[in-house]
Amino acid sequence: MNRVVNKAQQVLFILLGITIPTSIAITNLVIGLLALCWIIEGDFKNKFKAIKVSKWILSVFALIALYGLGMLWGNTHLNANWQFQRLALLLVFPVLRTMNLKQETIRNGVVAFLITTFISAIVSIAINNNIILPIDEYFSFINYDWSISAFIKYNYHNVILSLSFTISLYILIEKKSKYKVALVLFIIAYAISIFTERGRAGQVIFNLSALFYIIYYNRKHLLRLLAFIILLFSFQFIVYKTTKVYKNRFDAVSNIIVNNGEAGKGKLEDIRYVFVRESVNRILQKPIWGYGTGSFGKIFIDEVDSGHDFQLHTTPHNQYLYVWFELGILGLILLLLIFYHQIKELFKKQDGIHRVLLPLSFMFLMLVDSYFFIFILTIAYIFLYTIYSRYESE
Repeated sequence: MNRVVNKAQQVLFILLGITIPTSIAITNLVIGLLALCWIIEGDFKNKFKAIKVSKWILSVFALIALYGLGMLWGNTHLNANWQFQRLALLLVFPVLRTMNLKQETIRNGVVAFLITTFISAIVSIAINNNIILPIDEYFSFINYDWSISAFIKYNYHNVILSLSFTISLYILIEKKSKYKVALVLFIIAYAISIFTERGRAGQVIFNLSALFYIIYYNRKHLLRLLAFIILLFSFQFIVYKTTKVYKNRFDAVSNIIVNNGEAGKGKLEDIRYVFVRESVNRILQKPIWGYGTGSFGKIFIDEVDSGHDFQLHTTPHNQYLYVWFELGILGLILLLLIFYHQIKELFKKQDGIHRVLLPLSFMFLMLVDSYFFIFILTIAYIFLYTIYSRYESE
């Protein structure tokens, strides 16, 4: 029985690398099956022992517990059910952490993820350049809308592409892979797709990752360092001049920054600017305990008059402000401790300087949205962190 369960775990983990860039529904199913295998496998004594010595997993449990306690204070908990559904996703961390995964499975999981993301990038490029029709024109069972890039929403797809770019670049440069041509093709496809989609977060991660590798590998060669930095900025300039989507998004953000949150004459303030300002104002009123679990949406609906429809938003598009707003400073500390201990764990690896890019990238992403509570990106991060933390370099 255990052999069958173990085999199923290996297959499902690889399958997860395929479903994350392509289907939220199937990813949900795979996660459920992995959890079931974890329970059937048993060996809970050793699993709990591994959990007890992991400081970042204990921090995850502490954050979940604090959200439970957060129901005891505050006057409204409108979005509490939604939050607990998202918090349940974090339990996938200890499941994958303590699951019996082979090194071959982890390697195959990376390959499956990169190949599938490459395919999704090609499909996205083809759709965005009117080479093919949106996929729902070919498959009637797919519900398609303007926000979908290839198989999932553009802002999620954009982030997954940027993480795939970082992994591929690392393997190409640092590892002696015999698939260098394929990796170069992957990187080119990821880059084109990232900058022809509407998502901005992935574009920033792309630039930060590229800048990291430029500085890291050329830090002792000033002229070469400057040459690569100029090359990176030249690439950005070419993209800006040749890609309408990127130009429009870049100009929009620039105008908002220059005009202190104003999107343009006669237009409302940028909603993210409103979120930051109003969240900070209210956090300063209750910095220690916050307003309680699930309180954010209701408070903004009742108290903030900016012309925006806050019924459509359950978070301030900033994970740190979101947690601090509802759970106070202790909640923020627990969130930061998760990533602090993950970074410490990865940094101890032989190639730790490269592996810490994953949590650092995700920490940056949480500045622009509550990505720790977005299903597909939370699962993507858990999947990739499992790979980064459990893969042993040869």
